[in-house]
Amino acid sequence: MEYRWRALAAVAFGTYMATMDFSIVNVALPTLAREFDRSPDAVVWATLISSLAVTGLTLTAGRAGDLYGRKRVYLAGWAIFTAGMLLASFAATLEQLVAMRLLQSVGVALAIANGNAIVTEAFPPAQRGQALGTTGAVVGAGLMSGPILGGLILQFFSWHAIFLLRVPIGLAALLLAWAVIRPSQPAGGPGSRRMDVPGAFALFATLSAALLAVNRGQAWGWTSPAILALFALAAASLAAFIRIESRSPSPVVALGLFRERAYSVGVSSLALNFAGQSAVTFLLPFYLQEVKGYSTGQVGLVVATVPLMMLLLSPLSGRASDRYGFAHQATVGIALVAIGLLSLATITADTPLPAIIARLAVVGIGTSMFMSPNSATIMNSVPPDRLGTASASVATARNIGNAVGLALASAVLVAVATASAGFAASRVADLPDAAIVDGVRAAFAAAGVASSFAVVASLFRGQRRVTVIAAEQAPVPGGGNTPAH
Repeated sequence: MEYRWRALAAVAFGTYMATMDFSIVNVALPTLAREFDRSPDAVVWATLISSLAVTGLTLTAGRAGDLYGRKRVYLAGWAIFTAGMLLASFAATLEQLVAMRLLQSVGVALAIANGNAIVTEAFPPAQRGQALGTTGAVVGAGLMSGPILGGLILQFFSWHAIFLLRVPIGLAALLLAWAVIRPSQPAGGPGSRRMDVPGAFALFATLSAALLAVNRGQAWGWTSPAILALFALAAASLAAFIRIESRSPSPVVALGLFRERAYSVGVSSLALNFAGQSAVTFLLPFYLQEVKGYSTGQVGLVVATVPLMMLLLSPLSGRASDRYGFAHQATVGIALVAIGLLSLATITADTPLPAIIARLAVVGIGTSMFMSPNSATIMNSVPPDRLGTASASVATARNIGNAVGLALASAVLVAVATASAGFAASRVADLPDAAIVDGVRAAFAAAGVASSFAVVASLFRGQRRVTVIAAEQAPVPGGGNTPAH
């Protein structure tokens, strides 16, 4: 097997593990609340700390891969992640579990920040869409299987098994990557390989403070002193970050990248896409359980429609993008996502299940069409010594979009459902079915509007095919073969 396919297999295996980790722990939150006798707002930190750490560290981890070698940073990530899983399985208190989840998340950030960069470096430009489409399919598989596997494990074992049973898989991912992935050439000479530590701290403060504020705004109150202080910290840290990066000889994020239209449009449309799409996993459980009376297992199978479409269609989308170079494939894809979300805004209490699944399928098909060419556009728009930064940008944009989308959907759902019912309730589930439907419909409409902004952004990406052809004129490290059309 050629090196590029071996590298893709190694990265895909790791991507599956990382993606599944985000979703598998969510299923265990009610169990953790009972086991530790803590409130939902306390146990949510088992997942919230992961989002904060991964979002805040991923761009820095990508730059570390550029400077010190992507394989080295990638392997370090999987070693830390696996050690964190093992330690988490022995946690005796919630605080210990949260600390080990933080350790895991540092490892995840190091790994996912460099995964796409390793794949991009291994493949010639004309085949990167197919390769990145395959990783997109693996993301779908991880999102789909996480809740299912988590539910099965909890049905037969204690919550500790969610972590312990995955330790051998983490070791396998580590060994596979060590055996298969080739070392990359660090960027610059030895004297230039210095991490911009002040910039890294400022970036972490900016992203983690903003993400925490957006995530907890509904629970703590958008005008509460804590939320306002977090937004102020994010703004001050962002100003400091821009100032530091503009003067640093080796910045964490080269601000000049954002002058490259393909890069800035690709990243912004990706964030807007997930801001809209994240509403599906949040809103549908309220509708299907509280209004339609479905079980959690049935809800999981219905929601899995979107990642199932990604699993089945993302490789085909990437191959079509490489073969035909349709300039507006990503725009058409995100337009389908917006149409699917807006169609979900028309559901009623009597909408049949097949009609709901059909709407979700449109969202999934659109996501599959969008992700591969958009990721390829981002990766092809940067110089080789910034592939780690570009790879990390994809993961960071996805996380930020998810956080913003969940906050938007939650705020709209609560506000509209409460207004429709004419009274406030401690839980949305305590409101009348008609009020819940009104809130869900309004929140899906808001999500559709967010995705529509992504359509507008995507229209300005330009001709992706020109970028690919230009890139083909340069040799690709580790590519092995010349591109085949």
